[in-house]
Amino acid sequence: MSSEKTPAAGSPEIQLYKQRASKFYTKHGRLHGLNFKPRPDDVFVVTPPKCGTTWMQQILHQLRSGGDMSFDEITDVVPYLEAAYDTERDLEAEHNFQPRCYKTHAWYPDCPKGAKYIVIYREPCASFSSFYNFLKGWFFQPGEISLQEFVKEIELARGEPKSKMESASYFVHLMSWWEHRNDPNVLFLFFEDMKDDLESAVRKVASFIGIEDDERIKKAVEMSSFEFMKSNERKFSEYRTAKYRNKFCGIPDDVVPSKVVTGSATKGREMMDEKTKEMIHAKWNEVVWKQIGFQDYQQLRNAFKKQNENE
Repeated sequence: MSSEKTPAAGSPEIQLYKQRASKFYTKHGRLHGLNFKPRPDDVFVVTPPKCGTTWMQQILHQLRSGGDMSFDEITDVVPYLEAAYDTERDLEAEHNFQPRCYKTHAWYPDCPKGAKYIVIYREPCASFSSFYNFLKGWFFQPGEISLQEFVKEIELARGEPKSKMESASYFVHLMSWWEHRNDPNVLFLFFEDMKDDLESAVRKVASFIGIEDDERIKKAVEMSSFEFMKSNERKFSEYRTAKYRNKFCGIPDDVVPSKVVTGSATKGREMMDEKTKEMIHAKWNEVVWKQIGFQDYQQLRNAFKKQNENE
């Protein structure tokens, strides 16, 4: 599908990536975040990587602030739980706007309990493709690792975490939160639905966090559009984590990836080769279909929507 070379399994390039990634958090810093004690009105954005996290951070901040863009980078105002300590963000601090909002990639067992949770999923092929492109040029160089190898050696090699220092796979993460999709303090969303009808998604979020001001909601829709966020791209990049963690990961200081790229919900899957899609589907069958009987992401999404329409 491309001119990228495909190194052998366990290649030096993959090993270097894993070595760099292992230094992204300190043990103290990650555990500090995952042991945080939230307040009942705190709001967590919960996703696997590249499932609309940054987008929802912006939606929440615009809803609560009524249009504030004075921040340098979005995690300055909606901190990343697992990385907060290592990037000098005080999780206990009051926020300039209420409610306090945070992001996390934690699966349910590791996520601090007692807050409100906005949980978002995205079609897995698109999610993995987006994560690969996000890391390319930051944790590895273009051409060093193929998409297929990244999916096989990194994403599909994950499983259920053995400790809080490990991240759950996409599939394990999904299963852990799926059980709580109807909890009163959980708002369960899909990236594709947000793309299809942003205003409806923003209104659901506003209702969930207790905001009824229609002008504020419309402002949030406008300021969380792809066009607006792309035009303010620097505010939605990884400047904070790059500033504090690049050096420890062995990455040049000036390498900073963006998190607003194409605005497409389908491009990642469309660009992926069939063998990689097949590997992802096999893992879906092994974890998701085996547990809850949905043959693919679309079937799960449709079932959730049908259930909510009938309530």
